[in-house]
Amino acid sequence: MAHLALLFLSLLSLSLTLLSQAATPSPKALVLPLHKDAATNLLVAKIQGRTPLIPTSFVVDLTARHLWANCETNYKSSTFSEPKCGSVQCKTANTSYCHTCPKAARPFCHANTCGLLLENPVTHQSTIGEVAQDVMAFSSTDGSNPGPLIRIPNLLFTCSPSALVENGLPKGVQGVVGMAQAPIAPQNQLASRLGLKPIFTMCVPASTYDDGLLFFGSEGPYTLLPGVTVTPRPYTPMKISPFGEYYINVKSIKINSKPVPVNKSLLSLADIGTRGGTTINTLLPYTVLEDSIFKAITSFFAKELAIQTAKPVAPFGLCYDSGRISWSKIGPQVPSIDLELEGKDAVWSIDGQNSMVQTQSGLLCLAFVNGGSNYRASVNIGTYQMQNIPLQFDLSRSALGVGGSLSGERTNCANFNFTTVA
Repeated sequence: MAHLALLFLSLLSLSLTLLSQAATPSPKALVLPLHKDAATNLLVAKIQGRTPLIPTSFVVDLTARHLWANCETNYKSSTFSEPKCGSVQCKTANTSYCHTCPKAARPFCHANTCGLLLENPVTHQSTIGEVAQDVMAFSSTDGSNPGPLIRIPNLLFTCSPSALVENGLPKGVQGVVGMAQAPIAPQNQLASRLGLKPIFTMCVPASTYDDGLLFFGSEGPYTLLPGVTVTPRPYTPMKISPFGEYYINVKSIKINSKPVPVNKSLLSLADIGTRGGTTINTLLPYTVLEDSIFKAITSFFAKELAIQTAKPVAPFGLCYDSGRISWSKIGPQVPSIDLELEGKDAVWSIDGQNSMVQTQSGLLCLAFVNGGSNYRASVNIGTYQMQNIPLQFDLSRSALGVGGSLSGERTNCANFNFTTVA
């Protein structure tokens, strides 16, 4: 009888588990908190993974093609596996590279497994990593609150040795979330596995003390405290470079609604991924400009502001004594900068809080950096110009939704209600 009772309880438990899983609706969207690291200014997202689940921090990189993690140090999981060469998983990852470990099998390197190239985005140290799969979990959301945790089994990622995370990355970070357009980038895997739309929305916080947002799977709208509805609009066409990067077409640059004289060929997308154009880069703390564009913008801005400048401090080229500039609810009262984009009413508006940065020496500096000719793109939009401006990457329509500054809506990217579970 004891055995029958035990069997009955086991079957009852299994039935309840299956019923619970069947009753769980597909999520409308997923959400992760997005943090700006104080020491490096890099964006960091925390994802739960493995079995049992462990929260792990990753740098968010729009230019990397997939998620990779340090599997050498303390990686323990009962659901981890490594696909073999020629498997469906390796074909999905779009790799035919098959490698053999030079030494005995290790947690990040097994024989007859497929590999992908990995790079530390700060030090540019690179290596071949092993394609792997494991459980990862994300909070579901209705757009206003986080909901139940959604576990996705066998999500593909790449294993790295611990040496790849030992330099340059924020403390505690164990890898990179690569969000470029590529087969096993997280946004594409989540869309295909959960039936979500291939969309992700990024809302970068202005403070290193608060969390912003990274939404997956829905165009919104989203709700931020105190009940402000946010929809990143309007859309501008977005092109993908051969390297998976996101480019947009800046037709002109205006300061105080006046066009800045720049070489329009430098803004062209004719040679995307090779020369010119405008890309969005989460690895850059400030927007980096080609030399002639930088000089044109700083000169025009200085004429429009028309107050005495101060000796600039690196890495900036135009600075002012902060006591000479008034402040308002949207930051320093300085000339507005508008990137006029392709598409009806599409403008990336940069007001004082996104154009001026306070330095430790008491100066206010224009938050743009001269990149000379060292970058493929002529305009590389950095995270300071993204702060409190919701950006929606709609991969199905190849379009970027650019919201207005949330400060004008009496809210900010840190105002998602992470404390309440729907």
